[in-house]
Amino acid sequence: MNDISPVKSTSGCPFHGAGAGFTPYYHEDMFEALAEARRNEPVFYDQDTGYWIISRYDDVLSIMHDHERISAVNTSESATPLHQDALDILKNGKFTAEAIQSNCDGPRHARVRNVSAQLLNIRTFAQLESDIRRLVTEALDALHGKERADLLAHFTYELPAQVLFLILGIPKADTHNVKKWAGKRTIMNFSPSTYEQQVDGARHMVDYWRYCVDMVADRMKNPKDDFASNLLKLRNGDDSVITLNELTSVVYGVVFAGHETTTSQLTNAFRALLTERENWEALCADPSLIPNAVEEAFRYCGAVINWRRRAKTEVEIGGVKIPAGGNIMLSFASANRDEKHFENPEKFDIRRKNARKHLTMGNGLHVCLGAPLARLEMKIMLEEFTRRFPGLRLSEGQKIDHAHTYVFRAPRSLPVELQ
Repeated sequence: MNDISPVKSTSGCPFHGAGAGFTPYYHEDMFEALAEARRNEPVFYDQDTGYWIISRYDDVLSIMHDHERISAVNTSESATPLHQDALDILKNGKFTAEAIQSNCDGPRHARVRNVSAQLLNIRTFAQLESDIRRLVTEALDALHGKERADLLAHFTYELPAQVLFLILGIPKADTHNVKKWAGKRTIMNFSPSTYEQQVDGARHMVDYWRYCVDMVADRMKNPKDDFASNLLKLRNGDDSVITLNELTSVVYGVVFAGHETTTSQLTNAFRALLTERENWEALCADPSLIPNAVEEAFRYCGAVINWRRRAKTEVEIGGVKIPAGGNIMLSFASANRDEKHFENPEKFDIRRKNARKHLTMGNGLHVCLGAPLARLEMKIMLEEFTRRFPGLRLSEGQKIDHAHTYVFRAPRSLPVELQ
C-alpha cells in the first residue's frame, strides 16, 4: 500500500442518532454536536464518511494504545475513492511513497520511527531556537508600519514551512511549490474530492514525490548537514536499517506534516487568544504564561481534530460493537473537551493546570515526532508577536471559514488590526 490509497469499504450501521448534527467537513459549529454525542451516544456511525466516531477521551486514548485489535493503516487513505485515472497518473509517474509513518503498524513502523527519531527530537529542535527567532523577527519586520493584515497570509502561512526548511535544507525559493503540493495532498487525502481535483492532485503528488526523490539523490552525491543527508548517513547503505525508498518516503512525509498543521494551529491559537482579548493582554504582561497557553490552544482549538484507525477484528467500544474492517474516527476535538477530564472544557483558559493532557499530538507509539518543534515554534512566535504588537486585535465583522477536511481544522484567513 502506498501513501495515497483508495478508501476501502467498511460494513456500517444505518442509525444516525446523536451524530445527526455531526458535520465532518464543516467545523464552525461542531462542538455542540460533539458534546451531545459524549452525553448520549459516545460511539456513533457517520453515514457521510462511513466511519464510527469515537467522542470520549478514555475511549480515544484506549484505541490509540490498542495495537493488537486496531490498525493505523487507513490514516492517510483518500476521503473519496480515487478514480482509476488518478491512480494511473500516480503509477505512471512512479509514485512509490510508502505507508511507513502515521499509517503503519508493527515492527516496520518501529524500525523506521527509531531512525527518524534520532534526528527529530527535542535536542535537535532546541538547536534551532536562534534561527527560528530570526525568521520570526524578519516576518514581523515585514508587518511593521501596516495597520491591518491577514495573519494567515502574512505570517502563519509560510513561516512554519521556512522553519522546517532549516531542517530539510530546502531553499526558501521553493516555499510556494512545497506549500502548493501540501495543499493538494490535503485535498487528496483528507477532503471530499471531485474527479478533476483528484486528477490535478495526482499530477501534483507525482511532482512532489519527484522533488523528494531528486533531493535524496542529490544528497547521496553532495551530502549536507540536513535531514536527508543525515538519514543517509544513518542508513549507511544498509536496507535493514531503512531502505532508500522508505527513506525518501520519510522525507516526503516530513515535508508535509512538519508545517501544515503548525500553520493551522498557530492561526487557531491567535484567534482564540484575540477572541477573549484579556488572554492576549495577559501574555503581553507575563510572557511566562505562553508555554501553557500553547498547550491550551492545542486542547481548545487543535488543528488536528480527527484521526483514523481501522478495526482488525470485531471490537466493542463504549458498549458498541464495531465490525472487523470497520473504519474508526478518533475525535480529538471532542476528547479534548471531555468534561470528565477537563473542568469547564468550553472555556479557553491559558492557566489551565492540565492543558497538556490534550490528545492533539496523538499518544502512544504514533505520538507526533514533531510535537516539540511545534511547541517551540509557537512559543517563540507568541513571545515575539506579543512584544512587537501588543495592540493586536481581530478585525470586526469577520466570518471565519475553514477548509473542508475531516482531519484538520484549518482557517482560510484571519484578518487582524495591528495597531
